Amino acid sequence: MFPGSTMINSLFWMILGAMQILIIAGGYAWIKHLGKTIKNWQMAILYILFALICLTIGAGFTLAGEYESQAGWYFIGFLGLPQLIIFVFLINRFVFSKKV
Repeated sequence: MFPGSTMINSLFWMILGAMQILIIAGGYAWIKHLGKTIKNWQMAILYILFALICLTIGAGFTLAGEYESQAGWYFIGFLGLPQLIIFVFLINRFVFSKKV
């Protein structure tokens, strides 16, 4: 990922993992703070999609670290953008939709 570096690689992946844990743990607290209820299967779908987005970003930056930066950006753009759009749509559908 970072050519010629031994320490920055490890720090990057540790920080990325810590951010994922904070975002996942904060997601449920955020939904409770809004006063909304969400089913377990809906939360599982959101968590899985979030993990796929993180995996796509990690793979794209790994390609960039292997001196394939253009391929990495295309990878993030072509796979990450549709995943992000679906993620936002599902959050809107599951969390912010009005229950009848």
